[in-house]
Amino acid sequence: MTQGLNICVADHAPAGLNLPPMKPALLKTLAIVLIGALAFLLGWHLLHGGWENLKEDWTGKYRDRSHPSVGALALGPDGYYWGVTSDSDDMPGYLYKMKADGSDWKRVNTFRTNASPPVGLNPVGGLVSNGVDSLLGVTLRIGKEPDYGTLYKINAATGVLTTLVRFSGNTGPHLGRSPHATLAPAGSGVFWGSTWGGGTNDLGTIFKFHPTTGVLTTVVEFPALPDPRGGPLGPTDALVNDGHGSWWGTNLFGGAQQCGTVFRVNATTGELTSVMEFTTGKGGERPRGSLVSDGAGFLWGTCSQGGKGTGTLFKVNATTGALTTVVEFTGEKGSNLGTNPQTALVSDGHGFLWGSTPLGGRDDAGTLFKVDIASGALTTLVEFDEKQSHHKGYGPNAPLVSDGHGAFLGTTSRGGKKNAGTIFKIDIATGVLSTLVELGKVGP
Repeated sequence: MTQGLNICVADHAPAGLNLPPMKPALLKTLAIVLIGALAFLLGWHLLHGGWENLKEDWTGKYRDRSHPSVGALALGPDGYYWGVTSDSDDMPGYLYKMKADGSDWKRVNTFRTNASPPVGLNPVGGLVSNGVDSLLGVTLRIGKEPDYGTLYKINAATGVLTTLVRFSGNTGPHLGRSPHATLAPAGSGVFWGSTWGGGTNDLGTIFKFHPTTGVLTTVVEFPALPDPRGGPLGPTDALVNDGHGSWWGTNLFGGAQQCGTVFRVNATTGELTSVMEFTTGKGGERPRGSLVSDGAGFLWGTCSQGGKGTGTLFKVNATTGALTTVVEFTGEKGSNLGTNPQTALVSDGHGFLWGSTPLGGRDDAGTLFKVDIASGALTTLVEFDEKQSHHKGYGPNAPLVSDGHGAFLGTTSRGGKKNAGTIFKIDIATGVLSTLVELGKVGP
């Protein structure tokens, strides 16, 4: 073998080059090194998610990874912060909890297509504590006809997931379909919520629900319009109580130009009033994210479009309904970095409202910002980037929530070691961001 190899090398060697014969021991060593290197690379790939993807490719059922939903983290009755991941048809989302510092992360339950009884699919919005033993949430659909979505609860101690309401569409006991928004507590154990469609006109509903009794009462069925080109007019974001007997919300569509509206509902009578309509070139279009009161007579919110083309931040006078455009976002460059804001603003208790954009800023990967309530000046605190050279995640799409210790908690929809999003905290005093958890398909 050695002689044959020597002849082969010599036949192909340049003139004047005298190569020594390659010994079998050296060949064996090279082979071992090569095999070891290949094994290391294969092991590293499988360890970092390749095995799951490989199995799914073999079966022809590659699944997208679950990502944090658009709902904020919620403090549960057990002292943990709870969250829910969104899902696709093939990848059920799951419910998880963790301590404020990101430790003791646990996946608690999973939305499954084969659950009996069905518990719903495509969880949206966030969770809210009932103040006793559970947290409440909504799903867009249930996977079985009639498929109009659900309202569910998860027991904080046992992790048991229970469907409380199955929405019934245009008719039936629980009018509405496709709820999107986080439920809002109203006191005395009652919660208010909304559906994107359903009701008599299939344009959405507003309801109130008492978890203890299980009774859901439809308060508003959005009325038919002469020209409902915008489709369903139900709100996609949580309602806000103004403390003066009314609930406020926004419609993504609606109004004369189908650019969206701000409305209020009398909590006692259920009377629906359109407060103002967005129009092209007037303070933005397509309002997204819940409104928030500044304590000085104004409700603040964001539009995902309009302004300079990348969205706006506005406030509405709760008495007169007058609209003021406070910020026009400028995308990847300019003084007000950010594109398409879609989440509610959150007060830090020190004169600022904090929020995020899923796009814009460095690498068009999203930003975190704060706005001065008094002056309207916007400060960009974080610019995410897809290379994750500055922060592990990118694409924030959920409202921030206080951790009770001088920081806000939030989530990103992408990034982290498995590109399934991250959970982070940002210090209110310094603006420094720290990654707490890098999510994967079924957890960190």
